[in-house]
Amino acid sequence: MNQAKAKFTWHYYVMAFGALLSMLAATLGAWGGVVSGLAIAVLSHPKIQFQGVGRFVFYAIFLVIYVFAFPDPEVVREMMSQPN
Repeated sequence: MNQAKAKFTWHYYVMAFGALLSMLAATLGAWGGVVSGLAIAVLSHPKIQFQGVGRFVFYAIFLVIYVFAFPDPEVVREMMSQPN
């Protein structure tokens, strides 16, 4: 009963955000977005000893890769209008 609670930090929110980003990218088959989202989730793990400005530089790089991983809007519209 007297066990110490695990410390819940911002890392877990960013890990969940990265997983959400990768799932959203998978719906359109944007595999670069899936990889970028998973990289954000892994980079956010609190046990990884990669801290400081370098971590946030990689966050920015992966977010830029994520944004540009998606196809053009016309392609997305065409994909969504096709029957299964």
